[in-house]
Amino acid sequence: MANRRGRPRSEAVRGAILTAAAELAAEGGPGAATIDAIARRAEVSRTTVYKWWPSAAAIVLEGLLESVRESIVRPPGSSTIEALVHHVSALNAILADPAVGALLRNVIAAAVGDPAIQAALLTQWIEPRRGAVVDSLTDAVATGELSGDTDIEVVVDALVSPPYYRLVFGMPPLSEHRVRALVDAVWAGCS
Repeated sequence: MANRRGRPRSEAVRGAILTAAAELAAEGGPGAATIDAIARRAEVSRTTVYKWWPSAAAIVLEGLLESVRESIVRPPGSSTIEALVHHVSALNAILADPAVGALLRNVIAAAVGDPAIQAALLTQWIEPRRGAVVDSLTDAVATGELSGDTDIEVVVDALVSPPYYRLVFGMPPLSEHRVRALVDAVWAGCS
């Protein structure tokens, strides 16, 4: 989210806006979560909403990320493999959730024709999740677990793409066993 001038956000107002956006999106898809509808439900002005977010999609996705923030936090004391399994398992579980998966599938579809939704999807969902995996892999390079010439972006793509692929095409999510097999296969390919 971009830093904006003016008074700091009230956490109560922020929470009301994020809750309103999540409820509207859950009830009617991302198209139902318009700035007007969010402002009405949160009982704030449109100006307040626009002061803090560039689009309704950014609000919906920020709220979604906030609700699953722990899924991108590396478990304390975890090995790199354990951290990667955590990240991929958490993503897989989020996408397997019928309400969240359906919402994200709709947001992904809407992003194709809407630059604001596409930007929000990248900044409020994809980049924070990728960043957590990049951090784990960068640490592995720094400690010598992985070679310095490891293409981290390719490794991230290999790890996180299967859950999205399964979501978009309506396939069953990966089992925990298959998540571990995926991480092990990608890790073996990097070592």
